Amino acid sequence: MTKQEFKEWMKDKIVILDGATGSNLQKRGMPTGVCPELWITEHPDVLIGLQKEYIEAGSDIVYAPTFSGNRIKLKEYGLEDRLDEINTELVRICKEAAEGKALIAGDITMTGAQLEPVGDLKFTELVKVYEEQIAILAREGVDLLVIETMMSLQETRAAVIAAGHVAPDLPIIATLSFKETGKTLYGVSAPSAVLTLQGMGVSAVGLNCSAGPDHLTDVVRAICEVSTVPVIAKPNAGLPTLDENGQTVYDMKPEEFQKHVAHLVELGASVIGGCCGTAPEYIKLLHENRDSMKRTAPEQADANTDQLYLCNERTVFSFTDGQELELGDAIDFAENEELMEEYEDEEFDTAIDLAMDLADDEMDAIVLTADGLEKEAEIVTAAIREISQMVQLPFIVSTKDAETVKAVLEQYSGILAIRLLTEEETVKNTVLSYVKQYGAKLVTIDKKIISC
Repeated sequence: MTKQEFKEWMKDKIVILDGATGSNLQKRGMPTGVCPELWITEHPDVLIGLQKEYIEAGSDIVYAPTFSGNRIKLKEYGLEDRLDEINTELVRICKEAAEGKALIAGDITMTGAQLEPVGDLKFTELVKVYEEQIAILAREGVDLLVIETMMSLQETRAAVIAAGHVAPDLPIIATLSFKETGKTLYGVSAPSAVLTLQGMGVSAVGLNCSAGPDHLTDVVRAICEVSTVPVIAKPNAGLPTLDENGQTVYDMKPEEFQKHVAHLVELGASVIGGCCGTAPEYIKLLHENRDSMKRTAPEQADANTDQLYLCNERTVFSFTDGQELELGDAIDFAENEELMEEYEDEEFDTAIDLAMDLADDEMDAIVLTADGLEKEAEIVTAAIREISQMVQLPFIVSTKDAETVKAVLEQYSGILAIRLLTEEETVKNTVLSYVKQYGAKLVTIDKKIISC
């Protein structure tokens, strides 16, 4: 299924996903501590039975149980050399269960490894890890990809970029795990995540896991305010507790769950399902009440508005398309020897001081440039990373090099703007393609910010 076909398939309807997989497999015999992906390949009938129940209950999409089927997670079980075999078999089992009655989503999640600078994993290496798994899922014929239970926007972006490299027309839906505060455990805000990911071309975006539907109304409302694609709500069945046998159970019954999910639909969600603690009977109630669920709020933001956004992982900055920006002097590594000396020493005190001055002067954005330097992209990317920890302003990167634009946009976890310093037509066209790919914005020579 192509992205356009998926868009048409979703149009003007409520789509029902499946419910929990792992907790239900444990109830049906899967021991704790095993690799779930391998266990399923060895006990396929258990998954087939569960997914048939979900489809009979009304699921339009079921998730292939490839959740942790990436090389990094499988290595924890000594199974990294069986990655192709395991993912292939899991998709085959899911196809057998679905029998063409539901779409199959190849399921992807976080690897558990920490990206630089917190950990040792390089962003480009993470993209390759996801490319490897996604290529297998695409080859085996999944209808779409789901990137789910994410806490890191940068890891989510890595999976989206990887899909663009190996399966560019495969639809992607993406959900992060937000707390009631509207932030993930990594501090990513819901609006920032939605704006970034829809700008990168995902087909639907939203939340899963973390809490029950009654605790996620404000998060769904915030998502719907900025989303221009369908919004996903796949919450838990309330809050977890331990029963007398030490087993995790959830406190929300199917009827209450359906009532609260219906309210999320009213707020604007149109792709719904269940996460931890849910089972086929939860999905059955969603299906039976699908026609009575009414979206009284707009399903999604107006895509034709003249509002545009820049953002980092935590903060969204709103502008009007064509607005003339108030900009101070650029932080220019090519012209300031002190900046370069500090960069070589992995220090950015002067750059941070200059950025703070811009914030104090109430400038609209920070302009960064290292135009013409050998390590231009590395310098700008490092400066953004360091400055953004101290100063809450959006960034504009000034350059005449298309490959710098590509490298910076790939690494930046959010939406920034590009100010192109050349009129060379080939470069302009290439930069425009990158800007569209990553959902970035442009700043003209006369300091006007525009979408493209």
